[in-house]
Amino acid sequence: MRQIGLCAFILAGLIYGFEQTAQAQSTGGRSKLDFLQLPAQAKSNALGTHHLTISGNDPALFIQNPALLDSSKADNVSINLMPYLADTRFVNAAYARRARKSAGVWAVGLQYLNYGTMVETDDIGNVIGEFRAADYGLSAGYGHSIGAFTVGATLKMVGSSVQSYHVFGLALDWGGVFKHPEQDLTVGFVVKNVGFAKQNYSGASDPTLPLDVRLGLTFKPEYMPVRVSLTAHHLNRFDMVYNDPNLFFTYDDNGNKIPRKVGIAEKLGRHLSLGAEALLHPNFRILLGYDHLRRQELRLSDRGALAGFSFGAWLRIKRFEVGYGRAQYVPGFGSSSLSIVMNLKNGFVKEVGKIKE
Repeated sequence: MRQIGLCAFILAGLIYGFEQTAQAQSTGGRSKLDFLQLPAQAKSNALGTHHLTISGNDPALFIQNPALLDSSKADNVSINLMPYLADTRFVNAAYARRARKSAGVWAVGLQYLNYGTMVETDDIGNVIGEFRAADYGLSAGYGHSIGAFTVGATLKMVGSSVQSYHVFGLALDWGGVFKHPEQDLTVGFVVKNVGFAKQNYSGASDPTLPLDVRLGLTFKPEYMPVRVSLTAHHLNRFDMVYNDPNLFFTYDDNGNKIPRKVGIAEKLGRHLSLGAEALLHPNFRILLGYDHLRRQELRLSDRGALAGFSFGAWLRIKRFEVGYGRAQYVPGFGSSSLSIVMNLKNGFVKEVGKIKE
């Protein structure tokens, strides 16, 4: 518990300090192509969406952080299916391969968010046809390991289309991780979605990408069958609080409305995600997660329910791994993910290190 408390204190300090050097960028609701912030695999969905240091054989983890591209991902292919909001469908696929004569690993990934077919009407409501809408991204990443350090970068071609209106962009992720050679400890950072976007229509501001700077760690206490991940996200924007003037206000002595005040502790908390893996068996785990930002934005005022919490499970059967994750939004409503990972050669790389699960 002392380790968790110390790590939380350090991350909180870094969040507050980063505001002094980073320029605020767009976050949720203020940018286009926000599908880039969705989890690309079930494990990320179950542990709290934002983690960048979690272990595993899923090559789609490079979409979370390209520095996770190491030998454990080589020759693996994965697909993730995620029924999302209002009958939309989010699909991710990835494949990784070791680079020849190098300590590096290449990966390619595809992300596709299908909004389905919609009815098109004229100005007075007459049906004149149908149209489709979708977001999509094609990624190519590379990770290079030198001893206990791995650095990586991912180049992404991204876009969005609604009928004849389109947004196109080019984005870059880059990051690094350190894996302790003897202990089950990983520390890392990633800068996501640095780039630009263009649109083929006028009358709106230029599109911006959802820039996200993250710092995190994953560790396993020596004598506990639990692995914990703690991540600070959106370090580039300190104040993540949305104060709806119609909902969050008080009155002064003269009866005038004044915006709700939010303290430093609450602002810091909205940057933190916490995840835990219960290592019940080398081939089976239970996953739990908590995202404070999601809870504060989605919980109802009269009942908090499980908004912000997530859970899932992971199972390995020979050359296959199956993961399930569910993130809760409001009572009775959330998003589920199903991931399948397959090794194309001689089986998955076994986890190494002195600490056994």
